[in-house]
Amino acid sequence: MEKILTIFSVIIFQLVVLAFQTFSQDAKWVEVEGTALMENITKEEARRLAIEDALRKAVEEVVGVETLSETLVINFKVGADIIKALPYGKVLDKQIVDEGVQEIAKGGKAIPGLLYRIKMKSKVLMEEGRVDPSFVITANLNRDFFKEGDFMEIRASSSKDCYLNIFNILEDEKVLILIPNYYRKENFVRANEMFIFPNEADKGKGLKLRIHGIEGRKSVRETIYILALQKPLRFNADKYREGIYANYTGQTAFMKDLIKEIIEISPSERAEKFIQYQVLR
Repeated sequence: MEKILTIFSVIIFQLVVLAFQTFSQDAKWVEVEGTALMENITKEEARRLAIEDALRKAVEEVVGVETLSETLVINFKVGADIIKALPYGKVLDKQIVDEGVQEIAKGGKAIPGLLYRIKMKSKVLMEEGRVDPSFVITANLNRDFFKEGDFMEIRASSSKDCYLNIFNILEDEKVLILIPNYYRKENFVRANEMFIFPNEADKGKGLKLRIHGIEGRKSVRETIYILALQKPLRFNADKYREGIYANYTGQTAFMKDLIKEIIEISPSERAEKFIQYQVLR
């Protein structure tokens, strides 16, 4: 029987500042306002863009620098590979204070524009340590846009020897592990060696990354999260479900659980890569 590694069609919030709830005496609460112009997007999409804007501003306020980075903005999410302005922060918690749509003057046009505005309190921790600028992940997918039923291929390499972990994070911030998995347990990669998943050996076993859409949705955004570590870290198989089955029951850990483990690792000993893509039905 063919074993399908399922990539669920989901949306996540993701920023190098990753949201989770925990405790920290060093974290700081700030109140910021995020906005998004409602042009050629739905109200829901504008709201998500406004949330992303507010979270980024919260980190900038606490860290004291703009989080300028190699950044990809898709829908309401920001995927940042390596923050070049160091140190960087993580959003530990967030609370929406107020939100709504307001009309704004639009370049003298008779019809006003619409702006989604959201006021948010965010708890931000300035992470200790510095990113190693020589520890970099280069990665890509076989395409940027997929149709339901297409197959994905992930290619990644690291500037240093590392242990490569690949995740799929769902729209409710639940986490599925793609690498390592039951069929491919070894995830050590030599510096500058190309890691391909699935490779020919995987395909020979019937392992594939098949794209699935969400019922009732014409288009969704998804993200592959690649985490390279200089030391091995085995994630609890009872907590994090492997994304290698065609059915998903919803029983897996949340992103906040994953970040609680990652934050214990020095930024100099890890590198991260976010690859976002679109699924069309």
